Amino acid sequence: MHLVGNTLSRFVDDGQIAGCCVKILQHDQTCYEGCFGYADIEKNRKMTADTIFPIASMSKVITVVGIMRLYEQGLFKLWDPVSEYLPGFRKPSVAIEKPDGSCDIVPAKNEVTMRQLFTMTSGIPYPGKDTAAARIHDEHREAYIKEHKTLPDTKTYGNMAGQMPLAFEPGEKWMYGFSIDVLGAVIEVLSGKTLGEYLKETLFDPLGMTDTGFYVPAEKQSRIATLYHIRDGMKPDNRQYPDRKPVFESGGGGLFSTLGDYSRFAQMLLHGGKLDGERILGRKTIELIATDHLTPEQQLTHNWDTQRGYGYGLGVRVMKNPEVADINGSVGEWGWDGAFGNWFCIDPKENLTCVYLTTNLPGDHYRFVPRLMASMYASLD
Repeated sequence: MHLVGNTLSRFVDDGQIAGCCVKILQHDQTCYEGCFGYADIEKNRKMTADTIFPIASMSKVITVVGIMRLYEQGLFKLWDPVSEYLPGFRKPSVAIEKPDGSCDIVPAKNEVTMRQLFTMTSGIPYPGKDTAAARIHDEHREAYIKEHKTLPDTKTYGNMAGQMPLAFEPGEKWMYGFSIDVLGAVIEVLSGKTLGEYLKETLFDPLGMTDTGFYVPAEKQSRIATLYHIRDGMKPDNRQYPDRKPVFESGGGGLFSTLGDYSRFAQMLLHGGKLDGERILGRKTIELIATDHLTPEQQLTHNWDTQRGYGYGLGVRVMKNPEVADINGSVGEWGWDGAFGNWFCIDPKENLTCVYLTTNLPGDHYRFVPRLMASMYASLD
């Protein structure tokens, strides 16, 4: 695996990123582990195996696993309307864009289903400026913060999302958005626990993920990696991270973790939901998560550069055509990534997992991940 080390050290030595850590396991053996560069350049603090990273959207797969435990208990079906669990989703509407930049709000023909939350086909946007629905979501969110001086709690925010217009008719397209955060709210309804409590009890404690959660205690804050604006002279991003339970626990992007913790999570997924005698999910449930669920019509909008050659399962990418992706990998490889450049994969054919954690703003996955994958796969016997 010297190719992997050469590739990652070059990212740092060429000044493309501040630092990173990677762990690759095959046949349950660590075949490569390394940390490169700096967790904090200004403090001369190097990346180490116990560095804590904000993992952003790699939180999503953890939330999916958490709620699929409830699926296995018969507490919901994938085709259930979300309104059965979050009443804010009754009588949904759609924001129809007009040429002049305004929009019409019209009733949706159908309700959002649980399955559409998992597959990002719900029409629920992230707050932002890209669509009328995203702008409305952004305005509601900012108004709530202005009035209450904080974000809503997880369950409240989930219901709020249902009361805001969708970007399109449920099921019509694929669009990355707030859907998995809504699943986090459903977990709270079905479990009677906060999302953080539930994940700690059902995933983190059984798997020994002692440094994973929605906040980093004060005594561990010095281990958090600094984010860097990699297109702006490696300027540090000086955001503050919670040292106690936040009001809003974002199942879509709010977790912190380490290389070792997330590698244990990935190994559990590779082994069909079980690790070191702890059964987290059933083997067939893992197979359902890692199966492409998109229709041909939905696949047309699943068109990010990083998703070439992939379908989309329950909160994860699923490799269908390595030749389209230009990756020397395997059909059936699956996983996800996070906004700060983080990425992980599970390759059942090669009995392999890889977790790659870094600190990029923007993530620029397509600059780095294919080169990491090329080196990793080239190193296999």
